[in-house]
Amino acid sequence: MADRILVAYATRYGSTVEVAETIGDELRKASVAVDVRPVNEITDLSSYRAAIIGSPIYMGKWLPEPQVFIERNQQYLRTIPVAFFAVGLTIEEGNPESLKKAEMSMDQVRMLVKPVDIGLFPGRLESGHLSFTDRAIIKMIRAKTGDFRNLEAVRAWAQAVREKIAPA
Repeated sequence: MADRILVAYATRYGSTVEVAETIGDELRKASVAVDVRPVNEITDLSSYRAAIIGSPIYMGKWLPEPQVFIERNQQYLRTIPVAFFAVGLTIEEGNPESLKKAEMSMDQVRMLVKPVDIGLFPGRLESGHLSFTDRAIIKMIRAKTGDFRNLEAVRAWAQAVREKIAPA
């Protein structure tokens, strides 16, 4: 019988993996068995009773890897509780328009699998770690750099979502 929870993620520069690890750590504090893994390393979901899947937002969309993962596994994911989370810089603004756009980044995956909850979290952008192309884009759009993550908000969301995906 499936008895673990999967926290699956895609990341480009590491900010999303740190959010995923924070979610996993918070679930473990509640004695939940959790695996935190990149989506491209997961081949079998049969040992999971629930899943939390996340991606950073780039150019208003999730990365392709988690979208492909959800599409490929949608039949199984529809049989278990699933939550989605997104990490992005525009979420830091906190205004209704930027939050709506962040939610829209999940539209494609929400059509495949209806989540029990979604989490939206500000990210981190350190230009020194970016590819040449991404640095050029950041400069062109004048994006703010820095670490805007609020790990306390991530922990609070993980506690709330646990009640929906793995009630005690």
